[in-house]
Amino acid sequence: MAIIAVVGSLNMDLVIRAPRQPRLGETLMGRSFGTTGGGKGSNQALACARLGADSHMIGCIGDDDFGLSLRSTLMDGKVHCDYLEISNTAGTGVAVVTVTDQGENTIVLSMGANAFVDTGVIHKAADVFKQADAVMFQLEIPLTTVEAGLEAARKSGCMTILSATPARTLPLALWPLVDYVAINEAELAFYSHNSNSVPDSDMKSDLPDSTSDAETESDNLPVYAPKTEEEIISAARDFLARGVKGVVVTRGALGGIIATGRESFAYAPFKVKAVDSTGAGDSFCAALTVGLCDGMTLAQASRFASAAGALACTRFGAHPSLPWRHEVEALLERFPDMA
Repeated sequence: MAIIAVVGSLNMDLVIRAPRQPRLGETLMGRSFGTTGGGKGSNQALACARLGADSHMIGCIGDDDFGLSLRSTLMDGKVHCDYLEISNTAGTGVAVVTVTDQGENTIVLSMGANAFVDTGVIHKAADVFKQADAVMFQLEIPLTTVEAGLEAARKSGCMTILSATPARTLPLALWPLVDYVAINEAELAFYSHNSNSVPDSDMKSDLPDSTSDAETESDNLPVYAPKTEEEIISAARDFLARGVKGVVVTRGALGGIIATGRESFAYAPFKVKAVDSTGAGDSFCAALTVGLCDGMTLAQASRFASAAGALACTRFGAHPSLPWRHEVEALLERFPDMA
């Protein structure tokens, strides 16, 4: 059984169904409302467990009902929470999600306790890093913690996977610590247009009481994004030049493209009836990591991940949508011609 640690965010998602996204300044009448566990970190940790890995969550929640509920859900899902910190000074992170009838979503985050996932949390989890086959990261926590975690994982000999979202200007020293980076097309455009990154000394403060990059830089996503397979592979090679070993570009219903120093290829999407894409990217990343840790080739792992991401689109909410391994394997058996 693969051992996978996830360093990242935990949020309670407040989800409203609506016929479409509201326009600026508009009040739109929505439909159903519900709360569900989310946050890219907890999504990936729970997905890894459901896909058969020994999963460990490293992060921070508030001492409130949302935090207790998230912790309970993870533990019920067989995720180890020994290194899940509880903050007495900040509430649990919250995400306000609007989901349209077409299954598309927009998300606004309040970091809450996620802003307190500091380097001390990484040091406390050193024993997990020594045991882990892979460590997963996202960018909904302070960048200093992400970089410290990547350094600790590298020293421990773990495979490292970074979901580089939300798009943020990253320090140059971070990229060589990443084995696989996963991004979508808009984020690919952002990082391609910010290819020089920034030196560590020029980074904005990651202190909880400051305005962090995560709160502002997503507004600066370029209008133009690489569209053709050739353009995407060309842009992906920029990451390889920075020291990343592999780049995974997800394209939703179009599947995606993977590039390494030795190969590049497109993976096909699975055709499903999508009702909510929340959690699909995290399900994909978790499945890709589990597959690679289980000894799959990159092509096999991408197909496994594509199936997991597609299944996550067929159910509402983040945590509730994350598929179990038997479901993924059943979908793969239905489409053997995609192997």
